[in-house]
Amino acid sequence: MVKKILSIALWVLTAAALIALFVFARKDYLNRPLQSIQLITQTDTGFVKKDEVRKQLWALSGDKIVGTVNMMKIQKHLEDNPWIATSNSYIDLDGTLNVSYEEYQPKFRVFGKDGHSVYVTDDGVVVPTSRIYTPYVMVASGNFIIDNDTTSYPLNDSIENHRNLINALTWLKAIEGNSFINSSVGQIYCNARNEFELTVKDIESRVIVGDTCLAADKLHRLEIFMKQRPKSPETKTMKSINLNYKNQIVCTKR
Repeated sequence: MVKKILSIALWVLTAAALIALFVFARKDYLNRPLQSIQLITQTDTGFVKKDEVRKQLWALSGDKIVGTVNMMKIQKHLEDNPWIATSNSYIDLDGTLNVSYEEYQPKFRVFGKDGHSVYVTDDGVVVPTSRIYTPYVMVASGNFIIDNDTTSYPLNDSIENHRNLINALTWLKAIEGNSFINSSVGQIYCNARNEFELTVKDIESRVIVGDTCLAADKLHRLEIFMKQRPKSPETKTMKSINLNYKNQIVCTKR
């Protein structure tokens, strides 16, 4: 019985010692000066400059004591950056603020009918342009409505204003799915009738592809047409090449 009581007392004392040690260690950790900020990124696109972000986060760190750093404020600052897709931050035991983030990777740039432009990512997120970085991507222009060119936001296919942006992204993915066409198309254009046209290398005519219905098939027919008439003088006499008809290519002369 005495041994059992002593054993219980020993466990209680051990637990109390561990708690006291934990409290002391936590107090020491919270009072530790913030040593540095380490930035880790998996996709260094170019929109976000590490030195600038580091300066901003250092300024948000208050008196630079671990226990007083407002991590919610730090995280919100990262989330408010329109070029950062995801982020995570924590302070390690050495007092280093570790920040990992992933930048948006634009798929193409869209110039709207009002003159404003934005980027669109592969998963349909609109990203604003930047004064410090311009990625080399496909360009789309014409009858596009751009609601906001200062923040990032996901496209929603239930919003009619976004319909042409979503269709442009569909066309771009279809173009990338055809290696021959992908190397030939220079630009995507949406006309006033919301029909899509392509600027194609070695073809001066308007290449009309229309809506996104049977997009891959239309591009396959364009590929066949281009391979059968490589740099043909006939194409210079054509006003338009229309692939908007099933199993046909309709050409009109100037």
